[in-house]
Amino acid sequence: MAKVGTFGRIPFRVSDQEAVILQNMKREISGRWSEMERIGKKPLTVFAGADLQKITLTVFLDAGLGTPPRDLLEEIETMTEQGQAEYLIIGRRQVGNGRWVIVKSSEVWDKILIKGELYRATTELTLQEYV
Repeated sequence: MAKVGTFGRIPFRVSDQEAVILQNMKREISGRWSEMERIGKKPLTVFAGADLQKITLTVFLDAGLGTPPRDLLEEIETMTEQGQAEYLIIGRRQVGNGRWVIVKSSEVWDKILIKGELYRATTELTLQEYV
């Protein structure tokens, strides 16, 4: 099994029997800036410090690839609603300097079988640095 990474109890992995696919990861790193007004001159730019980093990513779940989507979506819901802070590991390296929290989660139930079983889903997560 090729383990791509983890976020808490959410594994990102690909193998012949199972796949939890991480796609389109985007990381935002920014600073906080303000301006001080000056009479007769341009405003003075002042660096106020680093802002909290943010990450958005998409996770593709497919029961045909060995991962029951509903189980993982319930885990994501719990992590989001309880504010669990976790390390994000991609490859063998930690992303950022600390832990992250899910500040937003959205789901698309792509394919539902005849008895209501969720077969395929896509979820987009927004993570924020936890300080």
